Amino acid sequence: MNQTSPPRVLIVGARSVRQGTGPFLAAGLAAAGADICGIVGTSDRSVQDALSGLAGEWNIKTRGFTDLATALEVLEPDAVTLCSPWRFHAEQLSVVAAAGCHCLVEKPMAWPARQADAEQLIAAYEQRGLLLQMVAQWPTTLAAFEALHGQLPGDISHFGMRLSPISIGQEMITDSAPHFISMLQALAGTGDCENCAMEVEQATGKLALSCQYRHALGTVNARLLLETCEQRPRPAWYEINGLRADRVVSLPDYRQSLASAAARVDFADPLHQVAAAFLAALAQGSSTDGATLRSAHRNLLQLAAVWR
Repeated sequence: MNQTSPPRVLIVGARSVRQGTGPFLAAGLAAAGADICGIVGTSDRSVQDALSGLAGEWNIKTRGFTDLATALEVLEPDAVTLCSPWRFHAEQLSVVAAAGCHCLVEKPMAWPARQADAEQLIAAYEQRGLLLQMVAQWPTTLAAFEALHGQLPGDISHFGMRLSPISIGQEMITDSAPHFISMLQALAGTGDCENCAMEVEQATGKLALSCQYRHALGTVNARLLLETCEQRPRPAWYEINGLRADRVVSLPDYRQSLASAAARVDFADPLHQVAAAFLAALAQGSSTDGATLRSAHRNLLQLAAVWR
């Protein structure tokens, strides 16, 4: 990548039809100095809708394609951001790596995929000296949590999280568990989800996942609560050793905060923080953290295995 010019980034999936983050990551990347050189969508109509949205909402004017390989050949971007539905990630990750591009991929990285398949995808980036990162916005709120409650506990014994995916059934796990895993990794490092269990409230579809997260220094008793919610902003909170922080979203500007019973702390847009961190890692020549990516996929397999 030419360090004297802005990094050229191609966005795959630049609309936000359901839970999509494409336009928000595109805006974050542009704000952090990237050149959004193009987008890829599934049809001419979806591409035009995405282009109109980016231009109208974020003043991002770019080119549109309906084929990833063509866009890579024509644009020769430095990096690709994959915000497409997770079912397409594995194939797209392979194509991006083969083109010699760095990649920021929405979670889950590749699903459904065996551990061996996920490791092969990660290795493709490592072997080419390319940076592969997975979007993880919730850990960016930990600074606000510290401001709210004081220093993070040195010994974390319990972690709980409530999320409100738009999906139902097993896909609630696929959509939400990567957030939960990213927080456990941020708090305790890589580990394994052991003694996983699931409870489902049949009348409401509410789902609770629990596990013991075993890491190098001990174990965290962890629990993820999921309840489908159609409308944004969706309820969400987390607690560490019983200290709870609720996410508060103020409309219409979507300003975000963490709140306790006694205080409230604002924080910068997490997706913009993720985008800026990715570009900073590119500029520094950072390598792929394969250990964390491999562990995250293994954790998702461990949690998803409880579904019956």
